[in-house]
Amino acid sequence: QAFGGWEFTSLELEELGAMAVVTANLPRPEHISVVDSKELIGAEEYARTRADVNEKGMPKSLRAFVISRDPKMTVVPHFMSDVECEHLINLVDGYWMPSLVGQATNSTDAEYSKGDLENTLSKTRTSWSCMMRYAQTSVVEHLEHRLSALTGLPTTQLERMNMVRYAPGELFNEHHDGKFRPTTVFVYLNDLPEGDEQGDTFFPYLGLSFRPRRGTAVMWYNAENDTGQEDSRMLHAGRAPTRGVKYGVNCFFNVNHMRQMLQVAPDVALEEAAVVKVFELGKDDDRAQGSEEGKEKKMVAYCLSKDPKLVAVPRFVSAAEVEHLLELLKSEASGVGFCLADGTCVAPPPEVAPSSGGSTSSTSNPYAEATLSLRALQLAETRVVDAVERRLCSVSGLRLECLGRLRLVRPGTKLGFCNRGCGPKSAYICLGENGEEVFFPRLGIRLQLQCGDMIMWQNVDWETLGTAVEDVRTMRVHIRPDDAADGAFVGLDAFFHDNPLREQQLLRKFVRDDEVAVRDV
Repeated sequence: QAFGGWEFTSLELEELGAMAVVTANLPRPEHISVVDSKELIGAEEYARTRADVNEKGMPKSLRAFVISRDPKMTVVPHFMSDVECEHLINLVDGYWMPSLVGQATNSTDAEYSKGDLENTLSKTRTSWSCMMRYAQTSVVEHLEHRLSALTGLPTTQLERMNMVRYAPGELFNEHHDGKFRPTTVFVYLNDLPEGDEQGDTFFPYLGLSFRPRRGTAVMWYNAENDTGQEDSRMLHAGRAPTRGVKYGVNCFFNVNHMRQMLQVAPDVALEEAAVVKVFELGKDDDRAQGSEEGKEKKMVAYCLSKDPKLVAVPRFVSAAEVEHLLELLKSEASGVGFCLADGTCVAPPPEVAPSSGGSTSSTSNPYAEATLSLRALQLAETRVVDAVERRLCSVSGLRLECLGRLRLVRPGTKLGFCNRGCGPKSAYICLGENGEEVFFPRLGIRLQLQCGDMIMWQNVDWETLGTAVEDVRTMRVHIRPDDAADGAFVGLDAFFHDNPLREQQLLRKFVRDDEVAVRDV
């Protein structure tokens, strides 16, 4: 069947489709059927379709396999392409927080159906999570519409995509997604190493175990059609991998309208946009202050747009601080990937390095112009980092606990491929020696930055409807100076989180990819 331009071919597999209907006592089957999307279509066809993507990095076609009739469960191999999976992981680098478990805060059925849950830390869930923003990039927005086409539900019912990460030994014990989420789609974002027989999604009452395969989506329904109550058969667990890190994304469709997007005006052409030379702002005042011996210069934030709020702070970090931050990037240098102006080469993070299943080189990767995270700094890693973090909070008016790890990045040079951040407010600091230009086409503003200048914007509008509405008017694109090589085109991303991210990250040890003995292949 065709949905919104996507064609899904439904094939029922008899050996997996004839599942018994569990109506009482919920016995656990002794036989466990392993569902592996690679085996569903055969290794040769699996490899062919994995590489069969269009010029935008999207799968050219999708095939949906119904592997259980009652309850209905569907598997879609390569629902996301390799580069789409890598893009999602890169977007949340450095922003993982301990996964929480929702517990009912009331006893009435009506309130519970609204999903009124209190999220708490639990020993039954030891994975890590990161909630993305709606339309965080154009890629994310396309995926949201693809999910809507697969489920047949409107995008307005889609919750924000929830990224999850399981290091060896980390798990999510048996749980139910809730009747207020009628449909769940879970997508695996990487393959586990050969020999890692765990890390699966296990449905104990159905006797089904789904093996992680990069890009594969599994879809199921959480409520009974006739009663609207939870279908207890859909109890499932995210079992712990043993040899590698598992990445995935939860895509929940809610009974309520969740996804609200602010309507935007047509884009303004680059040549018609107003030009603001951020580095010129307040220069006369700086000269006057500098003439007064011993007097410290004041940091001034200039409001360039009130709705949405967009501010700029020229000379936000000093030349010495810029040099220090770039030295931190050099300290992570290994291999060949991204070269700084002085010749130091930095390899891309492992989670965004090319996968073995498809080419993602700079010449073939359609997302090569997207924001690339080069290094996520540790919280208050040095005195300079700590000072920059606190300075960002003073401008934002938000608590330090909500500021995520600062990220040294190569900024995105294609519209829609710049990371807006996972939280309500974001900032960017130019670190390139030749400066750069940042264009906001929906605001009609071109900001010319020099090294050390900072800009800050909001991702959420709270005023229009009195609730959180995604504000994509601050979608931007960075314009590289003509004479700037890769090494002279570096910046610092700063994202404020919805929650006290720092407090929660201290509650559990985070196991980095490079600490795992066997890496993803």
